[in-house]
Parts: sequence; C-alpha cells; structure tokens
Amino acid sequence: MLYELPAAELEELKRAIAASPIVSGASWLEQRLADWENTRHSADVDTVILAWLASHRSNREAALS
Repeated sequence: MLYELPAAELEELKRAIAASPIVSGASWLEQRLADWENTRHSADVDTVILAWLASHRSNREAALS
C-alpha cells in the first residue's frame, strides 16, 4: 500500500531538508551509498539519507534554472 503524504506535511519536510545543516562532499556521500549494506545499519543513516535528498534537490533546482 502506498502512503501519500499530505501537502502540508510534504512542504514541512521540504523546509526541513532545505534548512538542514548537513553539508558533505560528494565523495563522502558516494562512499557511504556504495557501502549501503553497512550504512543502512549505522547510527548516522539519517544523515546519509538527508545528504542524498539534498544532493537531488540541488540537481533538480539547477535543471530548472
């Protein structure tokens, strides 16, 4: 079953990602994603996921410019 996030919650999530202080180099993120089996069990998995989301957000905004 697919859960559809209400628009208000989606906007809140977008604002949280945009305001996230997570700044990481692409190589760090690539290394963490390449070793996903270990990363997904690590204590900082949320940081990795937020960094991945932020990297896609930046790419999408650049394409729209």
